[in-house]
Amino acid sequence: MKTTNKAFQEIIRVLEAAVEAGVDSVGLEYKGSDLRVFYQRGQVGFGADAIPEHLQQAVIDEIVQRAGLKRKSRGKMPVALHGSEYEVIVEEYDSFGESAFNLTLSEV
Repeated sequence: MKTTNKAFQEIIRVLEAAVEAGVDSVGLEYKGSDLRVFYQRGQVGFGADAIPEHLQQAVIDEIVQRAGLKRKSRGKMPVALHGSEYEVIVEEYDSFGESAFNLTLSEV
């Protein structure tokens, strides 16, 4: 299986966990050398997860490609999660000199 497929599967895993937890957004941000996942509903955080180290760059590249972020900081990516269609609004921002992302889920 290609790394890009594994990266996309990791994105789907994270987003499905968000749907299961009832949250509406997911943050991806580096903490040290770990790409951490933060689940949020409004301003309230509901826990954290991590992207496996060997997939971190591939996951970022996959998000940038699928959301069309090569030349802009905001984009959309359609995904199917648990049998429902979602639009994920992706915003890229700078966090201490590194790219970080906020993914907001909206059921279509």
